[in-house]
Amino acid sequence: MEKIISIHTNPNDIVLDPFMGSGTTGLACKNLERNFIGIESEKEYFQTAKKRLNLF
Repeated sequence: MEKIISIHTNPNDIVLDPFMGSGTTGLACKNLERNFIGIESEKEYFQTAKKRLNLF
């Protein structure tokens, strides 16, 4: 995921992931200094992503 994001975006760009799942895209964005908007309707996946990304 990091390779795709680094090729198609620049630092401080915003990446939207409308199906965030466990937060893999968000973690890649965090590592690459990109801003991230993630949307997830399943509570379990959201909680997992929150932990992986150290949010809240």
